[in-house]
Amino acid sequence: MITGAISRAEWKWLVLGSAVLIILSGIPYCIGWLMETPEHAFSGFFVAVDDGNNYLAAMYQGAAGRWLFHNPYTPEPHAGIFAYFVYLLLGKLARLSNLPPALVLHLARAAAIPFLLIAVYRFVAHFTSWPVVRCISWFLVAVGGGLGWLWVLAGGAFAPGVMPTDLWVPDASAFLTMLTFPHLVLAQASILWLVTSGLRLLRHPNGRDLLGAALSGLLLSLIHPYSPPLLIGLLVLYWIWRGWRFRSLAWKPLLYLGIASSTSLPLLAHSLVLFCTDPVLRSWQEQNLVRSPHPIFYLLGFGLLCPLTLVGLLWHLPLHHRQDLSFLILWVLVIPVLLYLPSNLQRRFLDGYQMPLTLMAVYGLIRLLHRIRPAWRRRAVLCFKTISTFSNLLLLGGFIILVIGRPPSVFNARSVLVAMDWLAAHAEPDVVVLAAYDTGNLLPTRALVRSFVGHGSQSVHSDVRREQVRAFFSGMLSTEARLALLREHHVRYVFYGPSEHALGNASPASLPSLHLIYQNDEIQIYEVRNGVQTCQWCAAPPHLPPGPLWVW
Repeated sequence: MITGAISRAEWKWLVLGSAVLIILSGIPYCIGWLMETPEHAFSGFFVAVDDGNNYLAAMYQGAAGRWLFHNPYTPEPHAGIFAYFVYLLLGKLARLSNLPPALVLHLARAAAIPFLLIAVYRFVAHFTSWPVVRCISWFLVAVGGGLGWLWVLAGGAFAPGVMPTDLWVPDASAFLTMLTFPHLVLAQASILWLVTSGLRLLRHPNGRDLLGAALSGLLLSLIHPYSPPLLIGLLVLYWIWRGWRFRSLAWKPLLYLGIASSTSLPLLAHSLVLFCTDPVLRSWQEQNLVRSPHPIFYLLGFGLLCPLTLVGLLWHLPLHHRQDLSFLILWVLVIPVLLYLPSNLQRRFLDGYQMPLTLMAVYGLIRLLHRIRPAWRRRAVLCFKTISTFSNLLLLGGFIILVIGRPPSVFNARSVLVAMDWLAAHAEPDVVVLAAYDTGNLLPTRALVRSFVGHGSQSVHSDVRREQVRAFFSGMLSTEARLALLREHHVRYVFYGPSEHALGNASPASLPSLHLIYQNDEIQIYEVRNGVQTCQWCAAPPHLPPGPLWVW
């Protein structure tokens, strides 16, 4: 078998493996929907719920007809931006199909999984013709993890930032990526597709790989605009190294690579300009901290891959397995440096990094085992593959147990959803609603409004706003201070439900400018009128029946 070619037998088990992983990744979500009750509805997420609601909010905007994303988690006026394109498009598909948005999101995630797994295998096949190396590498990327399970068994802290990365960083784990959101799956697949097509262009410039690199770069720039420049930069560095090694620079491959990379430049320029000039977007960028944890958590997160990669780097491989090996080495060595450069996006540089690390580790494993008897070699490989799955089995089991317990962070009260749907049917677009943080995070998924606070990075001065909301509902502010807060931020509605009650007993009903316009057994919604009637339902009785759920 030649390098890069994939046999029919490989395609068969690749399709089977993809189907198995689609089913495995969907089990916790199916259980979540089965665990719904008349009082509580599954949010559709059990990890990164705040971000999940953010993506549903983008889908809501897409369903409403928008092609530009408007930040729904801050009261400051701002222009729409070309972001979250995947979710704006999914929102339109949800509208057309009349399916629940969370279901459409996860159908898209499931559909993206084979794209990622094929990209992984295509990447490995580019470097080696050995089917056994391809299969081991694919398996370790698809379901492999690090030593996070040992951390859990030892009683270590289980919280983001203070535990091994294989337990909480999707960028570092393809399996965790497949358990989360479709855009992350598509991003990792696009990275591998772009790199593989780019390497093939550098060897043999042709139209097919030019198109593949251009399309994958375009898709990647729609999701993570900062990723294509990094990958193209690595490819250019590799082209320079090849020119130095062979004492000749081939300019045609570089020209093809430049043409392919041009598809991602407009979106990168668009993002840079907007995030530098718009104060709301600049605040979003400054608060979007994805910093690297302590190096020990990376070492534990990648586990046995780290020492095996070191073996692969130090020992030479057989000549017929060295196609573009230098690029793998370059990728493996550059990313650890970038992870600790002063930047808010440090962890984002991990995107796709599991792949070169795994392939180099498999090369190292082959070197360690090549002198032992074949029977013992197979047992050692089986043991290594089994151990690599422990962290992901722990995660999968933990998520299933989590959704069975119906925690409030994962299940939403239907009374709250009904009140939000009523507001969606009556509120004007983009009006500001003041509510507790978790209510504000959920509200834009059900109504085309802006929350006073609701997202850690997208709400301007998020920590300050959360404190202001707490003071508003706890009674720490005087009546005049509460009214001044509403006026300053042009708040139109105040949402008062269980989360707001939990902050204190200062009901909005005591404020002279607020009028009750909706209530059910648990929720009241007040309008800030400042003495002027501004809505058609102002004369309605204070107790209104719950409105119907918004129909897609």
